[in-house]
Amino acid sequence: MRKWILLFIAILLTVLFIFSQSFLKTKEFNDIYFRIHKGESALSIANRLADENLINSRFAFYWFTRFSGKAKNLDYGLYHFEGKLNSWDILKKIESGQVQLKKITIPEGLNLKQTFLILKNNNLGEFAIFDSLSKNADYIEELTGFDATSLEGFLYPETYFFPENASEKFILKTMVEQHFSQTKDLDFSHSKEMNYYSILTLASIVEREAQFEEEKPIIASVYLNRLDIGMRLQADPTVAYILELNGEKRKKIYYKDLKIDSPYNTYLHKGLPPTPICSPSKSSIKAVLEPKETDYFYFFASGGGRHTFSQTYSQHLSRQRN
Repeated sequence: MRKWILLFIAILLTVLFIFSQSFLKTKEFNDIYFRIHKGESALSIANRLADENLINSRFAFYWFTRFSGKAKNLDYGLYHFEGKLNSWDILKKIESGQVQLKKITIPEGLNLKQTFLILKNNNLGEFAIFDSLSKNADYIEELTGFDATSLEGFLYPETYFFPENASEKFILKTMVEQHFSQTKDLDFSHSKEMNYYSILTLASIVEREAQFEEEKPIIASVYLNRLDIGMRLQADPTVAYILELNGEKRKKIYYKDLKIDSPYNTYLHKGLPPTPICSPSKSSIKAVLEPKETDYFYFFASGGGRHTFSQTYSQHLSRQRN
């Protein structure tokens, strides 16, 4: 009996040795990508890893994941393998969900529709789901704390790194959190006349109007001066926003566009539009909070992205002619 026990132990130790050698033997990986599909079984993953020569033994990988209880933790997504790795390293990476991150840059001045199209075109979520969530009042309040009709203005322009399998909710939450993170050191109480949302709305207009950082506080001062005396903002970017919502994007605004009946048309309606018209950068928000002290009420594009500013309408006309 003892002889059989010793034989069994010897066989077991041999199997464990072979198993460990197979499982712990490293391979050299040079920029290798491997995709696990949603709902894929541990057996399928083990087979494909072995077929692509990424692990030494499909048997060892599969049975270890089964008996260790790790089979249910193999997360789907695109994985990147680089350097010297063994089967244990690969399993840890997959189990921890260390999927390859997608780099995506959202430029300043984009509206929701434009942002969602960039995300969709980079295979990060569905446009329709983004659009629906961005208009859901309960979800907006949950993310922002504001009773707003849209997430417009809250998706901070930035370079992000998202997992390929990131949900639309995760992406929106990340971008909104970035907005509040970037603006947390700004003193919004500094403005007695405007609340947070109004500041964000005006900043979005400044963002779309200014091409140079140093002009932002001046442009902000013009709009604030107009608001102070009850003058219409007459901001071309708000009219451009109406056109964009209707699927039309062009640089030139025509006289007929100034007559479009919309609450966003600041040529027809006094005050601010109902929502921001894009997601402004921190510098645009800061420009509204700390505008340059001027007596300007007018400005026009004078070439090269620059603007010429005037105190009076007669000055404005005269400088345009010159």
